[in-house]
Amino acid sequence: MVFVLYKTYENVQFNKFGCPIAIEPVEQNPSVEYYILENDFDDVDLFFDDGALDEIAQRCDSLISYGEDDYFNAEKCIILLGWIEERLLKPAVPRYKEMLEVLKDYCQRAIELNTGVYIDL
Repeated sequence: MVFVLYKTYENVQFNKFGCPIAIEPVEQNPSVEYYILENDFDDVDLFFDDGALDEIAQRCDSLISYGEDDYFNAEKCIILLGWIEERLLKPAVPRYKEMLEVLKDYCQRAIELNTGVYIDL
């Protein structure tokens, strides 16, 4: 379970839908940056219990859900960033806040680079 920031699409393959194929963190690729979730299911549960997955899926027209992944292009990162900023205004346990801050940073950078973010929960 991982967040991936595409810094560039150089050396990245795309699927038939035009989305970059996820690159596993074990692969060395300077085109991406990874944030690996430490406590896989505990971390995912924070998103699930908060209702975040449904909210993100609805706002971003995404397939993201418990145990599913999705790619967010720069346009969807703008929407996701808005949700993250709203959510960070509410109380959260430190681990959840840390993950949201990383995802916020990745979205901001993807927007600036006109790339995207892959989320595997």
